[in-house]
Amino acid sequence: MKEFWKQCKAWLKPGNLILLGLIVVCLLVYKGYQRLDQLWTDRTPPVITVTMPVAEVSVKDADGALLQGITAADETDGDVTSSMIVESVMLLDTTGRAEVRYAAFDRSGNVAKATREVRFTDYTRPEFTLNAPLLYVHGVAFDVLRDLGVQDVVDGDLQHRIKATSVDGESITTQGTHMVQFQVTNSLGDTVKLSLPVEVYAAGAYNARLTLTDYLVYLPKGGTFDAGSYLKEFIVGEEITDLQGGSRSGFTAKISGQPDMQNPGVYAVDYRITWQKNTTSSIRQEYTAYSRLIVIVEG
Repeated sequence: MKEFWKQCKAWLKPGNLILLGLIVVCLLVYKGYQRLDQLWTDRTPPVITVTMPVAEVSVKDADGALLQGITAADETDGDVTSSMIVESVMLLDTTGRAEVRYAAFDRSGNVAKATREVRFTDYTRPEFTLNAPLLYVHGVAFDVLRDLGVQDVVDGDLQHRIKATSVDGESITTQGTHMVQFQVTNSLGDTVKLSLPVEVYAAGAYNARLTLTDYLVYLPKGGTFDAGSYLKEFIVGEEITDLQGGSRSGFTAKISGQPDMQNPGVYAVDYRITWQKNTTSSIRQEYTAYSRLIVIVEG
C-alpha cells in the first residue's frame, strides 16, 4: 500500500497535472460541441401528405403522373415537393393495382418515405410470342429461346429476360417431346409462366416445310377457332404453294389438337400436310411437312 502511494505522489507532479487538466478541458469542449451540433443540425425529416389516396394512371405515363396528388413539406425548408421521387412501383395483383413508394428530401439530407396505392387502367400481363414452332431436327443444334419473345405494356420487349427450365429435368436435345417452362418477370414484379411442348424429331422425317400465319395466339374463352385459317405456305425447295384461302389440289391435311374454347388453358394444334405432286402421268412424288400452333385460351 505504501508503495502505491509513493507512485501516486511521484505522478502528481505539476507538469502531469497540467496535462491532465488539458485532457479534461478537451473532453468538455468536445462534448459541448456535440451538444451544440445536435441543437443546430436539422435532423427532422419532411412530412409527406397524400391528398389522393388512390390514383388512376396509364402505364404509358411518366413518373410525373404518379407524383400527382402528393406533397412534401419540411419545418425548416418549407415546401420540398420538388425533391420527391418514385422509389419503386410493385404490382399488388394482375388487375393493375400497384403500390408506389415515394421519398422526399430536405436540404440537410433527411429523408421521408410514404406509400400509396395506384391503379394502372390499361395494364395487361406480359404475353409470349413465337416466330417459329418449337420443332427441331434431332442432331442439329438449336436454341429454344431464339424464336420465343415476350411483349409487355410496361417494358416492351422482354425476350432477354426469358428463363427456360425443363419440366422433366431431362435434356431437351434428345429425340421426343419435352415440356419446357418459360418464365419472365417485368419491372413491376409480374411473373408470367408458360409450359410448352418442345419436340425433337428424327432427321429425314419430313421433306417439306409448312409455315403458319401465327405460331402462338391468345384467344378469349368462348371464342371461335378455325384451324385451317392459320395455314400459310407449303414449301418444297424453292417451290412455294399458298395455302391461304382454301384447299389446294393434291394436298391433304391432318390437324390434331382442337382447343377447348370453353376451358382456359394451353393447347397444341399439330398440322401435317401432304402433297402428292404429279411428276409424270404415272409417277407421283409425295412431300410431307409438319408444324405446330400454340393456342392459349384465356379465362
